[in-house]
Amino acid sequence: TVDLLGEATVTDEQADRYAARLGALLDTLLADSETWPADEHLERDDIGPLPRVNISVKPTALSAHFAPLTAEQGLAEVIGRLRPILERTRAGPAHVQLDMEHYDVKELTLALFEELAVDPGLHAASLGVVVQAYLRDSFDDLAHLIDLARHRARQAAGPVVPPTVRLVKGAYWDAETIRSRAAGWPVPVYESKEDTDANFDRCAVLLHDHHGDIRAAFGTHDHATLARVVARARRRGVPDNGYEVQVLFGMSGHLRAAARRLGLRVRVYAPVGELVPGMAYLVRRLLENTSNESILRRHPPRAARPSTPPAARSLPRPGYEVRRAPTDPAAPGAYRPEPVAEWRRPAVRRQFAASVEGARRMHVSVPALIGGRAVPTERTMASVDPGDPTHEVATAASCGEHEVDLALEEAQRAQAGWARARPGERAAVLFRAAAWMRERRAALAALEVFETGKPWAEADADVCEAIDYCEYYGRMALVLAGGGPVQSPPGELNRLEYRPRGVGAVIAPWNFPLAIPTGMVAAGLVTGNAVVLKPAEQAPATAWRLVEALRAAGLPDGVLGFLPGSGEVVGARLVRHPSVAFIAFTGSKAVGLDIIEQAAVHRPGQRQVKRVVAEMGGKNAIIVDADADLDLAVPAVISSAFGFSGQKCSACSRLVAVGRVYDELVHRVVGAARGLRIGHPASAGTEMGPLIDGEAYERVRGFIAVARREGRIVLEREDVPGAGYFVGPVVVADVPPGSRVATEEIFGPVLTVMRAGDLDEAIAIANATDYALCAGIVSRSPAHVERAVRTLRAGNIYVNRPITGAVVGRQPFGGSGLSGVGSKAGGPDYLSQFVEPRTISENTVRHGFAPEAPAVGG
Repeated sequence: TVDLLGEATVTDEQADRYAARLGALLDTLLADSETWPADEHLERDDIGPLPRVNISVKPTALSAHFAPLTAEQGLAEVIGRLRPILERTRAGPAHVQLDMEHYDVKELTLALFEELAVDPGLHAASLGVVVQAYLRDSFDDLAHLIDLARHRARQAAGPVVPPTVRLVKGAYWDAETIRSRAAGWPVPVYESKEDTDANFDRCAVLLHDHHGDIRAAFGTHDHATLARVVARARRRGVPDNGYEVQVLFGMSGHLRAAARRLGLRVRVYAPVGELVPGMAYLVRRLLENTSNESILRRHPPRAARPSTPPAARSLPRPGYEVRRAPTDPAAPGAYRPEPVAEWRRPAVRRQFAASVEGARRMHVSVPALIGGRAVPTERTMASVDPGDPTHEVATAASCGEHEVDLALEEAQRAQAGWARARPGERAAVLFRAAAWMRERRAALAALEVFETGKPWAEADADVCEAIDYCEYYGRMALVLAGGGPVQSPPGELNRLEYRPRGVGAVIAPWNFPLAIPTGMVAAGLVTGNAVVLKPAEQAPATAWRLVEALRAAGLPDGVLGFLPGSGEVVGARLVRHPSVAFIAFTGSKAVGLDIIEQAAVHRPGQRQVKRVVAEMGGKNAIIVDADADLDLAVPAVISSAFGFSGQKCSACSRLVAVGRVYDELVHRVVGAARGLRIGHPASAGTEMGPLIDGEAYERVRGFIAVARREGRIVLEREDVPGAGYFVGPVVVADVPPGSRVATEEIFGPVLTVMRAGDLDEAIAIANATDYALCAGIVSRSPAHVERAVRTLRAGNIYVNRPITGAVVGRQPFGGSGLSGVGSKAGGPDYLSQFVEPRTISENTVRHGFAPEAPAVGG
């Protein structure tokens, strides 16, 4: 079987090229097979004739959308490109085998096989699919495939070629294990070789038991496993030529020779293709045979082998334990991020789809909250769906200066009691709020889909981040409550403690409508402060859910005020009010600088210098080195530049290409962006939704006009929905580094591309901005990576990955320069901004007696 290498397709052009190469390969093999010597043993088995031409196909190479959330489009594209290949097999005898790749596309690959298998026009085609025995659900998948084959045979009007199942152990064990553990998902593979072997054996028995309904092929280099396959086949009366033994080209030559001597049918799996994909394939095979679970490491010498054969071992029960983030207040170090949705599981997608339909019919009434009481206002403001502005998602109160003054008075009264609460009690409120959000996670994310236009994965990740802030800051507050390390000499006891600052104002953005307000509010509350929250005008309903979570968690009345309203009225009054001790803000540079300036002014009645924590955006660059792997670089750039339509302060807005990589990089980025699916985010397959409102739409359209003058627009998609504030991806090449589109924050899906002669010039271009938030580099050179990390001017630097998607506790987030002031959100020192340190020094000498004191106390 010939495997045409090619994976990780990101453009339609790549998919079309792979399909054309498949067709050419098939034509070549069919023509060449006319000259092959006849061999009755190879050309039929006890079931019937066998095509001698056999090709293996990677479904992911036939569509850039072959992924869980774009499944409908991906399946249609793969079938459209694969059908002409299958129709050619009717003209000349050939077999097409669908390879099984990583677990993300396992369900999709099985769905693809099923659609092809039940197509009446393809009943005469010879089809097959791979089953990986290291997957916990592989036995059930195999049973379903057998049922499908029998149903296909019953429904067919004419002769049917039985499908082939190639049973393998699996080649992505390390990758599947690492990725699932990092994401906090259940590991989909068996975690010991013995269990994989045992599952392979029981799957082999099932295949033997259904010989005739299905053709079996066994891909393994483990001679013990193969021996059991042969012995069981003979016991069940399956002839030696009734199944295939498959081995990789260039490996297990002795096993291949032995199988041939026994009279078994042996097929060699032979990869062909270009050098770089071939090297990647070779590395995977090397990893497969050198991982901790490989046959080479785990196969014991004869004397040490267990007497019980693997087939008789008890198997872990197929299924998955849902792991939750720990919520034990006594375990400050036990933080784990909330796992994002595992979209590759159909049940997860069905549940979220139901929540989206529920949110579509919902209308939220959002009051002000002052002193624990819901307060109506004479004026109201509407929150609308940016993908369909005729759809009103919520009606919110619209507060004025009077409500600000009342809320601050109530907060001052409540703050003293809240400050006296034990740190564990305050942390427990956050833990209970996290649990409240976790229970309503899908509904919260679905609300964001309509209120802020977030696609499914972006909305779910935002809710997860909000949960993370509660869990993480709760634990860090317990650490902070232990005080700081100071020395205490004999006769003296010194303590460094942290006390709340007082009443704080939180001014929140709309682009992370739950996560960012939660982070700033939770940090202020858990350190003993009272907080007044002004939500973004575009997202009051989502912010109100945070208030509901904290109230349900037992937060005392008055400790949190909630004031929907305009920034010019509510925000400005909060910033200037003398009773406000600190301000936490996330938003634009212009507003942030104004807040810093106004907060620095001392006003009558003000007894402290206001502390400002401000995150103010970025103009972030990704450098793609001359030697970069573009299969890695292009997806990283696309997700960083166009995820949530570029409406992230961390988004990539500048792409710096080094040397000869420029033209090919631009070509592939344009191709990938051209294939992005634009639409209302209520649809699972939407990859780009709308901008947040009409003002953002006009601003971005204005920058596109500037880009026409300053650079060369190589992509401007206008195939967008007619309703809503949609702007398609725009790629601008040959941009001068000092131009407006290269220096000003656009906050939309506009990517500028600049050319650098070498890495030093690329770093200079990346650093040529007043912002200093995020930067990235994609390079194969460790020396270049080290130099970039050392010299890039950014608070968060990402290597060979996207530059968005920071996780609380893993990538503390924040910048310097004009990107903001303050410590990094989601980091170990963030809470220190919301407290005032105090030193207490006590003379412990009593009547000439000095109790022994530790050298360092806390």
